[in-house]
Amino acid sequence: MSGRQDLTSYGYRKGRAAFLAANDICHLCGHPNADVIDHVTPVAAGADPRDQDNWAPAHGINRCPTCGRNCNGEKGANARTPQLNTSRDWYAGP
Repeated sequence: MSGRQDLTSYGYRKGRAAFLAANDICHLCGHPNADVIDHVTPVAAGADPRDQDNWAPAHGINRCPTCGRNCNGEKGANARTPQLNTSRDWYAGP
């Protein structure tokens, strides 16, 4: 793997499009219309960019239409998911 060439190949882009078509809920803020793939373990840290088990949908280029965040940009290259304040309480307990 040289540089980030694996992230621009036709096969990767096609797989990414299919993944986002099936999964569009951002794993960081919980809102729909995610437009980028977040590599949960960063590619820079040695993760295989083609490993779909390491993929999660996120808002990026187009920002979240609900909360206006660039969720993946706020996360950056950190392997740990930040605690973002969401506009919805996701706790469904008693």
